[in-house]
Amino acid sequence: MRFSLKRKLTIIIIISLFLPFMLLGYLWYSRTAKTIEDNAAYYSRLLLEQTNNYINSYMSDMDRLTVPFLLNPSIQDFLHLKPDDYLGQYDLQKRIRSELYRNLYSSRNDIYKFTLIMNENLHLSTQEYALDTRHQRYLDMLNLKDPTTDFTIEGVNRIGTIPVITAYKIIYDPLQPSSRGILIVDLKLNKFAEILSGLKLENVGQAYLVNNLGQYIYHPDNELIGTIADKAIWSGVEGKEGYRMQGSGQERSMVSYRTSDLTNWTLMFEVPMKHLTADLVKLRTTAFVIFFCIAVVVLLLLGSFTYHLIKSLSLIQKLMKRAESGNLDVRAPVKAKDEIGILYRSFNTMMDEYRRLIHVEHTSQLKAKEMQVRHKESMLIALQSQINPHFLYNTLGMIHSFAILAGVQPISKMVANLADIFRYSMDSDNQIVSLWNEIRYIRTYLEIQNERFEELRTEIDVDREARLKEIPCVKLMLQPLVENALIHGYQDYDLRPDYVGIEGGATADGYEIRVIDKGRGMPPEVSDRFNLLFQGLTDNKLVEDDQLAITGSIGLYNVHKRLRLVYGEPYGLWIEKSDAGGTVIRVLVPGDNKAV
Repeated sequence: MRFSLKRKLTIIIIISLFLPFMLLGYLWYSRTAKTIEDNAAYYSRLLLEQTNNYINSYMSDMDRLTVPFLLNPSIQDFLHLKPDDYLGQYDLQKRIRSELYRNLYSSRNDIYKFTLIMNENLHLSTQEYALDTRHQRYLDMLNLKDPTTDFTIEGVNRIGTIPVITAYKIIYDPLQPSSRGILIVDLKLNKFAEILSGLKLENVGQAYLVNNLGQYIYHPDNELIGTIADKAIWSGVEGKEGYRMQGSGQERSMVSYRTSDLTNWTLMFEVPMKHLTADLVKLRTTAFVIFFCIAVVVLLLLGSFTYHLIKSLSLIQKLMKRAESGNLDVRAPVKAKDEIGILYRSFNTMMDEYRRLIHVEHTSQLKAKEMQVRHKESMLIALQSQINPHFLYNTLGMIHSFAILAGVQPISKMVANLADIFRYSMDSDNQIVSLWNEIRYIRTYLEIQNERFEELRTEIDVDREARLKEIPCVKLMLQPLVENALIHGYQDYDLRPDYVGIEGGATADGYEIRVIDKGRGMPPEVSDRFNLLFQGLTDNKLVEDDQLAITGSIGLYNVHKRLRLVYGEPYGLWIEKSDAGGTVIRVLVPGDNKAV
C-alpha cells in the first residue's frame, strides 16, 4: 500500500510529536519533582544549620551570662555565709540584687528567673522561692562528691502553667571547694519561638525541637511543649543530620533534621510537598493543554494542504522572508535528492555562511568593546590619581603650627584623623566602596577642617549604617566636592567657612547625596557650563580625550567622569543651585549593588 505524502507526514508527526512529548513530559515532571525535593532538602539543611547556630549562640550566651556570678566578690562572700547570719544574708542579697540582677535579669525579657541555692536555708531568687521536689533535686547535686561544674541544660519544666527551659551550673570557691552553690536559670520560650517561627521554606513548614530523651523543647502547639514526642517522629534521627519522606499522596511531606553538638537537641523541620510542587502540577497541566491544542491545529492544517512542487517553492519563499526579518536559524528540510533537495541544501549552506560571518563580526565587536572597557579602566585609574591632596599637606602644616603655639592640645586627635585619611585614600585595592565608608571618611575629613576653621558648622543627614552599607559608590567621591565648597565657595571670596552640609536620601533613580555650602557660589555661566558638560558626557564620549577646559574646579568634573566610567548614565553630578546664597551639588549613585 502506497501512502500519500500528506498521510506519511501525518503519521510521522503523530509518532514524532505526541509520543516524545508524552515521554519527555513524564521524564520532565519526574526529574523536576526530584530536583525540587533535592533543592528543598538542601535549603532546609541550610536553614536548619543557620537556626542551630542561632540556638547554640543563644545557649552559649546564657553560659557566658553566668561568668559574673563566678567572679563577683559578693557571690564568693555568699558561698561562705553562715546559715544563721541573717544580717549578712540580707546585706549580701541586697548587694547581689543591686550589682548583678539589675544588669543581668531586669534588662532581658527572655529570662523567667534566676535562683541561687547554697543549702536549705540559704538561697536567693528573683521570684518567690519554695523548697519543692525540683529544688530538692538541685540540693542533692551539691552533696555529690564530684559534681559537674559545666553549664548543663536540663530540659523543659513548668512553673505553674508556664513552660520554661531550665539550665544550671554549680559554682564554688576554688580555695574552699566545699563551699558550693548552684545557679539555676529558667528561660522563657519567647526567644526559641522567635527563632523557630521564622524557619519557613517558601512561607510554609513548621519546626520543632526535641532533646535526646524525646521531650519537646519547642513545638508550635504549646500544649506539646515538655511532653514526650511520638517515637515514630524522633526515633532514628537523634545525633544525625539528613531528611526523610513520610506519608503519601497529598499528605506526603519532607522532614529534615539536624542534631546540635552543643545542646544535643534535634531540630526538625517538616514541609508538606504539595505546597512545593503545586506550581509544578499547574505548569504540567497547562503544558499538556497547550500542546494538545497546538497538535490539533497542526493536524487540521495538514489535512487542508497538499504537498507538491509549488508548495515546496512556497516553503523556500517563506524561509527567505524569515531570514530577511532577522531569523537566521531557519533551516530547509533536506530529504529529496532532486532539484528541490539541491535548492534546500544551497539555502542551508547560504544560511550557515551568514551565521559564520555574523559570528566573526560579533567576535570583532566584542574585542573592540573589550578594548574600550580596558581604556575606561585606565582612564578611571588616571582620574583617581588626580584627586587633589592639598588638604593633607595643609593639615600637616596646621598640626605643626598647633604643636608650636598650643603644645599638645589638638595634636592627638588630628594625627589620628589624618592617619585614617591616609589609610583610606592610599588603599588602591578597593576603588568601589560602600557609601557608609565614604561618609565615615568625610566625617573624619570635616573634623580636621573644624580644627582649621573654628566657625565652621557641619551637618550630615543620611540614612542608617545598615542602609548605607548596601549603596555602592566610587572612593573619594565626596571629598573633592567638600574641598571645592571650602575653597571656591568661601576662600576665593576672602570668607571664613561657616557651614558645610551633606544630605542623602533614596529616589526612584537611585540614591542622591547633596553637598551644600553657604558661600558666594559661582557665576551662572560657569555653573551652566558645568551642567552642560555633565549632561554631555555620555558613554560614547567616555573613551575620548576630553580633558576639562575650564579653569578651576577640575575635581567636580573628575568625580562626575569617574561615576560615569563605573556606573554609566544617569549617575553623576549636577549643580542644582549656585548663587550668592550658596551652592548645592547633587550626586546620584545606584540605590544598591543589584543596580550596578
